This record gives sequence, C-alpha cells and structure tokens, in this order.
Amino acid sequence: MFAYLAADTDALIDDARVAPPLSLRKPQDWPSVLTTAQVAELLSVNRQTVLIMIARRELPASRVGKLWRIAPEDVWPFVPPGIRARWPEGPWHDVAPP
Repeated sequence: MFAYLAADTDALIDDARVAPPLSLRKPQDWPSVLTTAQVAELLSVNRQTVLIMIARRELPASRVGKLWRIAPEDVWPFVPPGIRARWPEGPWHDVAPP
C-alpha cells in the first residue's frame, strides 16, 4: 500500500510504511534540517536545480561531508504560494518570498 489522496476528497489515505510528502505536512512537522532531495520535492524542481541554487548562494546550505543540509526556514521563501497558503500561521509565515 502507498499514501495517496482519495479522488473524491482531499483526505490523505495513510499507510504506516509511507510518510506523506513534505508538501502535505505542516512546516513545523518538517525535519530540523532538509536534504537536497527533500528541498527538490518541496520546490517541485530537480535535485540538480537545488544544487545550482546552493552554488549560486541563492539558497544557504551547510556541507556535511559530501552531503548538503538546508535549514527549513531558508527553504520557506522559495516554497510555492499554493503550499505556503495552506499554513498562513506557520513558523516562518512572515518570511517574504525572494
């Protein structure tokens, strides 16, 4: 089984083995640091695009060994308006988009 949205409702059908995507979770429930893959999912872009944003210093990130880690509050301004609108009182609601 997998997590999916029921066709006739916006209810998430949850399976214990599959966590819902970050875009369906409240920002306060996101991990304390995000991977490039998680950021790519949230922004609906390719992982390579996230790496380019980091290289251009558009997106602050820290390198841990060979891996990049990104703070959720640094990603929030780039999150699409449709996702941001779901949580107008989220932890970073006052951070303006770039």
